[in-house]
This record gives sequence, structure tokens and C-alpha cells, in this order.
Amino acid sequence: MTNFDRRQFVAGAAAITAAGACSSASAHENKLPIGAWTPLADHPFPVQEIYPAPFWRDSISTNTLKPQPFNIVVSAGGLTPGTEYNVTDRVTYYDPVTNIWGAGTRLPAPRHHIALVNNNGLLYAIGGFARDNNGGWQMRANCWRLGDVLDDWDYMAQMPYPQAESVCASLGGFIHVAGGRSPSGSLNREWANHIDTDEHWIYDAASDRWEPLAPMLTARNSAAGAVVNGVMYVIGGRTVSDGNTNKVEVYDPLSDRWENARPLPQAASGLAAAVINRKIYVFGGEYFSPGTGGAYAEAWEYDPRSDKWRAVAAMPRRRHGLGAVSMNNTIYVIGGAVRAGGNGTSSAVDRFEI
Repeated sequence: MTNFDRRQFVAGAAAITAAGACSSASAHENKLPIGAWTPLADHPFPVQEIYPAPFWRDSISTNTLKPQPFNIVVSAGGLTPGTEYNVTDRVTYYDPVTNIWGAGTRLPAPRHHIALVNNNGLLYAIGGFARDNNGGWQMRANCWRLGDVLDDWDYMAQMPYPQAESVCASLGGFIHVAGGRSPSGSLNREWANHIDTDEHWIYDAASDRWEPLAPMLTARNSAAGAVVNGVMYVIGGRTVSDGNTNKVEVYDPLSDRWENARPLPQAASGLAAAVINRKIYVFGGEYFSPGTGGAYAEAWEYDPRSDKWRAVAAMPRRRHGLGAVSMNNTIYVIGGAVRAGGNGTSSAVDRFEI
């Protein structure tokens, strides 16, 4: 054989080997994790049952005296260690550039499962649970607003009916509140007085008014929510009677109509969701089974264009009751609990990137 012949032979053999191994190589590649996780500075204290939001605040630049806005992640309220279900009014904010946490103005009252929503450049805190003197959970209809995390909170028009553990989102300049838990009647004293709700409200900040919209297809609480391509998704959650669900519903504000989307691959409640590159990413969650329960580490990606889910790299630490916020094509996953219920609260913060 000439040198040329040998090269031809080696190339041909390599091609045959590659062809024979094609399916196994593809299978191996498909098992590689999609996305990467990086641990960040811990939250100032362990906290769970939070709904953080992206926001901004002013700083003084070193080159000019003109205030310059910088992006931050804000968290408010939640459950903290101590006595079981200890509720806080603390507000914290995270600067992704410096990897440092700061303290904002406290909520007007302690809340857990209170939703933060960035709407038209202002931050709103809506609903949530308060504790009564006997340790029960009471839904609240509060709507508070601020323009900077160091400002005082303004009192806005309350929701028409108390609602908590809801999906809240800014869509088309309005705030939407869908699902969650509501009082079953005149009593709002403890868990036994609650029911799952399908109610859906919209808040118009310009008129400071709430109005009802089309209810969800399925009443549930502890779901995750996301807005992408001008519509709102409600993902997973649970009902008191039937436990966790994998149902996904999508709401079109132009037609005031809900439709079903492809279910989440794994039924979960107390999960979190955020959007980057027009895809929804869902993290963690909680499950209960007879005599036990726990938290998930799994993470999922949903592509609205194909209506398909796929697994992405699991969280480095399993958690439920966590928060997820997207900013600059990055998702920040905050707090939560490593065990089902109110125990095992975490201060972990991780960054997820694709």
C-alpha cells in the first residue's frame, strides 16, 4: 500500500466504526445534562414559600452624579426557621453584578406565599397568608406597592376576595392573579376553612381597580406561573382532595380564554418557573405520600412553539417553596426547603444558565 492507500483505509475504517457507533454515541449525547448551575452567595437567612421578582434601583455612578438604574432580584416575606411556620416581614434584594444581598423596607405586615410582581416599573406585593393568634393561616387580600426597595410601601386597592398561593404575573400592563386558596365561606381562620379556587382577577394600576376574568379550567394551589409570547401559563400545583397535578393551562388575554397545554412530565406543587429565550424553565417542587414526602431536584424546559417538555440539568440541591427569577438570560433560584412541609428551610441561591 502507498501512504495514500493507508490513509484511505484508515479513513474508511473510521467511517465504518463511527457509523456502527452512531446510535450509542447519540444516546450518550442525549444523556448529557442541558444547562449549568453555579452556587451564589446565600440568602441572608433561610426562607421558603417565596415569590420573588426582578426589579431595579438607582445608584450613583462613579463617573456622573446622575442616578443609574441597576437590576436586582427582590424577595419578601416567607417562612423562616424558629417556631414552625414562623412568618417574616423582611424584604431582601440581590445584586447579580456584585453577588451581594441587601435589606429593603419591610412589608407592612408579615406574610408568607405573598406574590411580588414587577408591573410598569413598580413592585407590587399581593395576597399571601398571615398567622392568627392561634397559629392558623389566614388568606389576605392586600395589595402594596413601592417604587424603590428602600421606599415605604403604598397601600393600593385590595383584591375583592382574599387569595393566597396563587399565580401572579404582569401581562399587557395589568396584574393577573389566578388560582390558589380562598376562604370556603365566612370563616378565614385556619386551613380547614380554605378551598382551592379557580378565580382569576386582573388589576388595573391606572384606575386602582380589580375586575374578574375567565376562571382557570382547574382549581388548584401552589402552582408555578410564567408569561411568554403574550400569554400566561399556570403549571402544576395541587388540590387538597387529589394531591399534586401535572396539568398546564395557558391564558390568552385577547380572547379571555384558557386552554390546556401539554402536561408537565412530573406532577409537582410548590415549584418555581422562569423564562429565558422564550422558553419556560420549571424547578423543584414538593410531593406527599402516605407517611412520607419530599422535595424534587428535577428541572424541566418547555418550548411553547412545539408544546413539548424536556429534562434539563437538575438542581444541585432539591427544594420546594423556592423562587425563580430570570434576568439577562440567567435564572436565579432562591431559598426553599429540602423536606416536605415547613422544615428543612434553605438559604441556598443558585444560578442556572443554558
